[in-house]
Amino acid sequence: MNRMTGKVAAVTGAGAGIGRAIAVMFAAEGARVVCADINPESNAETARKITEAGGEAVAVTTDVTRRADLTRLLAATQLYYGGVTTLVNCAGVLVHAPFLEHTDADLERVFETNFRGYYWAMQAFLPVLAAHGHSSVLNIASISALKPESDAYVYGAMKAAVNKMTRDLTREFSPQGVRLNVICPGPVQTNLTPAFVRESEEIQREIIRTTCPVGRLGEPNDIAYAAVWLCSDEADWVTGSTVVIDGGACNMG
Repeated sequence: MNRMTGKVAAVTGAGAGIGRAIAVMFAAEGARVVCADINPESNAETARKITEAGGEAVAVTTDVTRRADLTRLLAATQLYYGGVTTLVNCAGVLVHAPFLEHTDADLERVFETNFRGYYWAMQAFLPVLAAHGHSSVLNIASISALKPESDAYVYGAMKAAVNKMTRDLTREFSPQGVRLNVICPGPVQTNLTPAFVRESEEIQREIIRTTCPVGRLGEPNDIAYAAVWLCSDEADWVTGSTVVIDGGACNMG
């Protein structure tokens, strides 16, 4: 279990859900991890889980809607571990409502976190990753970027933008030694799952029946397994890829 040995990874959204699963699994595979999240308590808990299991991690409170925080995250990563090889953008928010009920505040909140936060993080980290070489960026998007979905219009649009931007950036940065890839998760049980879904087994069963041919909702580790591979040397010839991990949801129309 040493596929990430020698890697130094900064993971945004590490305080819960998919981001936490990725941070924990990276550390279990030998990476040194800087956990970044807006919630200091849950972020510190992720780092504590890693260190208690024998891994290396620190927690840096980070609001991805503030460029200065992302610059500080890079500086902290370099200070603690002497450099960085891997950036995972996973911080996100979800607004789930009919289109005409989306407000300007909703639009700004989702844009600032789900697109501009990724953009700013990459602007901060990519020069350092390119100087190091043999490095990678992994952006967590969503199947909302790839298929029509109701009530997540701005969320899906921002995830589609992340997917497109990531693939475009491979033209500039992969020749400099930075691989950039995207994972599009399907219906995974996380803190972003709308409360009306989390609190209703009946609704969950209906989602599984209509969207998940494998017969269950996803778990954060389902995404983390792929993240480890994409950010490890095993994926050295993989860049500009969009990896869909959705239990078959994209095949259900």
